[in-house]
Amino acid sequence: MKKLVCFVLIFYSNIFSQNVKVEDYQVPVSRAQLFRLNGNWNWNQVGDSVTNNVANAELIFRRFFTSLPFAWFLDVDLSGRKNFDKYQHSARIATSARKYVWDDKDLFAFAGLELTHASYYKQIASNLTIGAGYGRYIDATALAKAVRIEEHLLREGIITDHLPKATMIKIANIIDRQLEYRNIYGETYENFWIFDIENEIKASGMMIGNHLGAIGILRIRQVLFNINERVNNRYYGYDINVGSRFVLSTADLSKGGSPNLSFSGRYSYPIGWRIQFDGIVELFTPMDSLFFKKINSSLIINFIYELSNRINFVARYNLITKREFQQNKFLTDNILSTSFLYYLENEIYFGLTASLQRIGSRPAEMGMAITIQYNLF
Repeated sequence: MKKLVCFVLIFYSNIFSQNVKVEDYQVPVSRAQLFRLNGNWNWNQVGDSVTNNVANAELIFRRFFTSLPFAWFLDVDLSGRKNFDKYQHSARIATSARKYVWDDKDLFAFAGLELTHASYYKQIASNLTIGAGYGRYIDATALAKAVRIEEHLLREGIITDHLPKATMIKIANIIDRQLEYRNIYGETYENFWIFDIENEIKASGMMIGNHLGAIGILRIRQVLFNINERVNNRYYGYDINVGSRFVLSTADLSKGGSPNLSFSGRYSYPIGWRIQFDGIVELFTPMDSLFFKKINSSLIINFIYELSNRINFVARYNLITKREFQQNKFLTDNILSTSFLYYLENEIYFGLTASLQRIGSRPAEMGMAITIQYNLF
C-alpha cells in the first residue's frame, strides 16, 4: 500500500508540480516539422528453408505553419516493402492551406490537395477538397523543452524552485526563435541563444548565484540539441473540417464520379508533460444517390508516455471502415500496435513493437518487430 501511495504522489508531482501547463502556450505563430525514417527486417528459418524474409522501410515528413490569419500543412508518407523477391511501395503527399476569417476567431476556409500512388496503381490518384472549418492546433514543443530545462536545473540545484509561468513562457518563446537567432548571428548564434535564456532565469530571482555555470549550460544544450535525450513534439487543441472532395484522377483510370462530402478532425490532449493523446478522424461519402450508403472512414488514436528522458511508450489504434452499397455491409480493419522506443543518440531510436491486426473477415494476426527509427530533424 505504501508503495502505491508513493507512486501516486510521484506521478501527481510529475504532472502538476510545474507552474505552467501545455495550454498556457498561447502564441500567435506556431510551426513544427518532422522528418523520420523507420526500418525493420524480419527473418525466419526452419532447418535449411527460409520461411520469412521481409524488409520494410517508411519515411514520414510533416511540416506546418499556423498563425492568426493563415496556416498551411504538408504531409508526406512513403513506404516500401520487400518480401523475398517481391517489391511493393505506397506514397501519399497531402498539402492544404487555410485562411482564418478573423484573427481572433477560429473560423476558417480551406483548400487541400492529396496525391497517392501504390504498386498496383495505373496512375497517380488525386483529389481536391474545398470547405470550411473551426479550431486551432498549437505546437507547444518549445514550452515542453523549457519544462525539461527547468527539471534539470532543479535537480542540479541551480534554481531554488519552479520558475514563474511568465518566465517559462518567455524562455519557450526564445527557444521557438532558434531559426531567427541562427539567421542573425550565424555560427555563433548558440552563445546568444543560451545567454538570453540565462537572463530570463536570472530575472526571475530564483537563480542561485549569478550564472548558470558549466553544468547548467550543459543541461540546457542537452535539451535544445537532443543530446542523450529527446523531448517529444507536444501539441494541444483541435480543428474540424467539412467540405467537398472532388476526384481529379483515379488509380484505375476510371471516372471520378460525384463529389464527396468530406469530414475530418484532429484533437490533441496533453496530460502534464509526459502523457499525450492524439486523435484523427476522417469520413467520406458521395454527394449523390449513394449519400451515406457508401462510406469510407478512418480513426487513428495515439497514446504517448515518456517513461524517462530516453524511453517512450507509444500505442496506436487504427480503425478503417468501408460501407459498400452493393454488399450493404461494413468492412472493418482493426490495427493495434504498441512500442517501446529507446533513444540512443544522434536522433536514433531502437524500438520493440508488438502488433495485433484483423483485416476484414480474415483471422487476426499477431506480430513482433525490432525497429530502428531515425529522426532526420
